[in-house]
Amino acid sequence: MLPFKHAGALHYQKIMSRAMIGALGELKENIDLIVPVPLAYRRLWKRGYNQATLLARPIAKYLDVKIDTDSVCRKYRPDMGHKNAKQRAENIRGVFSVIHPEKIKGKTILLVDDVMTTGSTFMELNRVLKKAGAHAVYGIVFCRVVRSI
Repeated sequence: MLPFKHAGALHYQKIMSRAMIGALGELKENIDLIVPVPLAYRRLWKRGYNQATLLARPIAKYLDVKIDTDSVCRKYRPDMGHKNAKQRAENIRGVFSVIHPEKIKGKTILLVDDVMTTGSTFMELNRVLKKAGAHAVYGIVFCRVVRSI
């Protein structure tokens, strides 16, 4: 998992996205738009790719829906890797903004990311997208980290 995210092991993308497609179930009938969880520009520049976007592409192709990578932007914040749930929720608040609400309004959106730890990122994106007029927001991740934090 970490090699995909931090070491450029992009060959994992295919098997990860296939597993995610398999997990969609009945949800696949309702999605209008896919939004990969955005990276801050500084992190995107350093890494060279957004792993969520790489995972979203085959899902979008399978569902025959568009990916929107430019309606939501993310401000840079330090890595949350060693923060507890409360710190993560505080750290993520206000990080995302919708810059093209007309693309979001009335849509059922599927958020895509690689890992979920506490759910703070998804909860904040849900809040921001609903405020921008999204009809419904769902999320899918490759893995869910379960740990005591």
